[in-house]
Amino acid sequence: MNEALNDTVPERAVDTLVQATVEDLTRRFGDRCSELLVQRVARRQEIANGRLERLESTTNMRDSKWAVDPIPESLLERRVEMIGGANRSELINGLNAGAKSYIADLWNFTAQDRWSLKRAHKSLRGAAKRSLAYLDPKEGRVRINPNSPTRLMVAPRPLYVYESSVQVDGEPVPAGIFDLVSFMLSSGPGLAERQGGVFLYLRDIQGHLEARLWANLIAAMEEQLALPRGTVRATIMIDSIPGALEAEEILFEMTHHAAGLSLDPQGYAADHIALFHGSGHPVFPDREAIGMNAPFLRALSLNLIGICHRRGCHAIGAPSFVLPALDITNAKAEYLEMLSDKEREAVDGHDGTLVVHEDMVNASMVEFNKSMPRAHQMSYQRTDVISPQALVEAPTGPITVESLKSILRTALRSLVPKEGKGWVIQGGRVHDRSSLLLAMRLLWQWNHDDRGSITATNLPVKESLITFMLRKEAEKMYDPSDTVLKKNVQRAMAYVVELATGATPPML
Repeated sequence: MNEALNDTVPERAVDTLVQATVEDLTRRFGDRCSELLVQRVARRQEIANGRLERLESTTNMRDSKWAVDPIPESLLERRVEMIGGANRSELINGLNAGAKSYIADLWNFTAQDRWSLKRAHKSLRGAAKRSLAYLDPKEGRVRINPNSPTRLMVAPRPLYVYESSVQVDGEPVPAGIFDLVSFMLSSGPGLAERQGGVFLYLRDIQGHLEARLWANLIAAMEEQLALPRGTVRATIMIDSIPGALEAEEILFEMTHHAAGLSLDPQGYAADHIALFHGSGHPVFPDREAIGMNAPFLRALSLNLIGICHRRGCHAIGAPSFVLPALDITNAKAEYLEMLSDKEREAVDGHDGTLVVHEDMVNASMVEFNKSMPRAHQMSYQRTDVISPQALVEAPTGPITVESLKSILRTALRSLVPKEGKGWVIQGGRVHDRSSLLLAMRLLWQWNHDDRGSITATNLPVKESLITFMLRKEAEKMYDPSDTVLKKNVQRAMAYVVELATGATPPML
């Protein structure tokens, strides 16, 4: 096992070790993972049927006095963290951007084809050793600043996603296990020495038993690498309503490995539509109307701050997806609203926030510096009483043609094959997997509900309108003379219609 600790071990040897370890952990924990995914379906159905409440069986966890293990000194300040993809240039730019951390997201920001993921893991090995470089047409050779204090963090794929390159008993293994093992064996010990710990973001944890499974997986890797308990610290991204209802219990299960909680507002909004739709539930408005001041997102934000500070860990704010203004003297309203969000996060008590563009690091840092003079705000205790009902109070607003166009353009840009990136730019915003998921679920809800009509004209958003507008937008966006591109666009258009008209909310 000492081979994994040596930076000179050949890549093939590391791959062999990764496969053997993934197979071992899958045999030990794979059945439990499958059981929990089945239990998740039942829990979600209960919530959808109206049982919107915190678990009675975990009351003692919520009412008892406890705290997670003390946050490592090397992780105490997290003022601004940048999140993005895991290809070579993204890692280099992210680690050079001046943020406190760069989060290489293997799910929301990374293309999911096998080649892109393989390159991502290889690039992570180089990034962990600060040995990555690439050739820029204008700037020449660009490399990671060896003196950069920015931490490298990784967000593995969720456990419900599968990695087909490794199989156990003829079945693909959970992708989250594969990503954790690959990152830990190739980079864990080196990062523990260089940055004082191995730091993760975990997505799609929808209950405390799922958090316990992740804690067991992390503990197994620490033991295998002879790392002290708590070397690996994870920030859990709350992106589902079941996860929000069990946020405190999730931290309890991650006691030795918890760094804090964050939130994915677009993923959370998309989950709301998946759980609450049809007669008796409101229809969501434009994406642009679902900001951080929407009732359910505001409640979620305040709830997470209260939980985190009560339990001794960080509350990290939501990612900002609006691109920076080229001319700061003529900034768009969306950019100014985003800065207001960062200011509000700091005033509310968050210990840091997320950005997706390097030019937003300093602007966000300024907003936090104004309200957070110390490294964090964990001593600030909020006393808000947030009910389960407050966590699902739906936003209100119009449905507009412009938003519908934006959704269709986002879908086309995301679904037409592109080289190596898991995100797109549309309408002055970065769109990741959560953004696409929210877009498609809005489209699905509008199509399936009689109230899903353009507010100004009462025009129903049905299959015929979606198909017509897709064709019009595609004609504006793509060159019709490129036959290969044309076929890819047609496939994407057909897929959008399939998702929007399907019987159940879209999954991506």
